[in-house]
Amino acid sequence: MTKKRAVTFRPYIQTRYAYEKLRICSHCQHFTALWEEQCRVCGKTKLIPVTQKATSSVKRTMRNEQLIALLIGLTGIFFSQNFGQMILCAGAVILLIALLWVIQRKALPSEIPLELDKLFEREQLHILEDLKNNRKTAVAALKEDELLTYEMLREISTLVHNDKIRLQQVVLLQSFILRKDMDLAVEPLLIDEFDSDLAAYIGEIAKIKRDLIQNSSIRYILAYEPYILEMEHGIEILTNVVGASVRLKKYVETYPEFVQRYARGLSKDRFLRLYRLIRQYPDHSWGHLANEVASIRSELYEWDPDFQ
Repeated sequence: MTKKRAVTFRPYIQTRYAYEKLRICSHCQHFTALWEEQCRVCGKTKLIPVTQKATSSVKRTMRNEQLIALLIGLTGIFFSQNFGQMILCAGAVILLIALLWVIQRKALPSEIPLELDKLFEREQLHILEDLKNNRKTAVAALKEDELLTYEMLREISTLVHNDKIRLQQVVLLQSFILRKDMDLAVEPLLIDEFDSDLAAYIGEIAKIKRDLIQNSSIRYILAYEPYILEMEHGIEILTNVVGASVRLKKYVETYPEFVQRYARGLSKDRFLRLYRLIRQYPDHSWGHLANEVASIRSELYEWDPDFQ
């Protein structure tokens, strides 16, 4: 078994939209999802967020519109037949530019997303190719630094969603000593097929960060329960997931048979949580779960003051 090592993750910056992770080199137009300061293609330190690129493009278009308005005004002044007409044209162009500026200022927030859409449509193949190169860079770093590879893949996975990248992250996570204070996730790493590394990872997360175990995670474990039982620590994985599930009434209500199958293996604090939940709602239809909980309590905790 590979010895796990203690690591500290680089802070992960959560963005409102996935595309905000993408940057473009203003010199060579190369895209990247990584945090590198220098462009890997041209070596220039001119990487900027795509939102900044779109904003610059919109503002440049607006400046051109203002220049066109100014040019029209100057042409009118040039062909004026007298000083009065010149003053009239000058006033009209100043008013036109001021009005145009007000309209553009109000339109700017809505124009930027439209420009982004145009950018992504125009550069779609280019972006995909550059993200593939990002992934190659991450994999190339694997021999020297597993942590760096994981951090790179974590950034790339914000924009590229496929099972291969998810499983690469899971395998790397399994080589680290995971702690509660780490920025971890489960739902974004789920795939459609059974994977023993993913199952083991979910079981470990169920111990250290129970709040990450949600409906999708439980459904994944349930779907592949027979396969997990064949794993060396399969029972422990399933019991850990049940232990995380009992923190919320809705999960116990949704998966009572699953909880029942592994309730006997729960630690005292997790079983106490389940016992109190059942006692709190005595009229609820818990099926055979209530009888199983009563039986376990009688056998293991009959004289325990916490259960009185």
